[in-house]
Amino acid sequence: MKFTMRKALGVAAAVTALTVALPSPAMASDSYHVMNTGDAFGGGIFDYSGEAYFTEHGDIVKICDTDADGYAVKMWVNLDEPHGPNLYTFTRGGEGNCATHRASDGGAYNLPENKYIGFLFCRYKDGHESECAGYRFYNDH
Repeated sequence: MKFTMRKALGVAAAVTALTVALPSPAMASDSYHVMNTGDAFGGGIFDYSGEAYFTEHGDIVKICDTDADGYAVKMWVNLDEPHGPNLYTFTRGGEGNCATHRASDGGAYNLPENKYIGFLFCRYKDGHESECAGYRFYNDH
């Protein structure tokens, strides 16, 4: 079978059409949110003590301690605002350690739909929080 320029262009066009039609992870959903603690210590603007993720589909909230700084990270998951009525809290310490809660865990982890959910994400040590950042997302999935 002879491979011609016309066939090559047809294959290239098909690959391009498929690539454009498939959603990228960033386009896949508006329901995936990234959060960070309110600090940036140790070497740059993006060197936070913690990262967190909220996925509306399944009400998945994941927190990770990303810095060996002697602090844990703590997340308050609240109704309406970062300082609103508390639904639940959780903490994780030790660089590289993460914790996750999701709707399938039941109870408070099944977040209300069509409501704003507030997140307060902080460094945490000896019962005290510091360098907090607040977030608010509409949970409509």
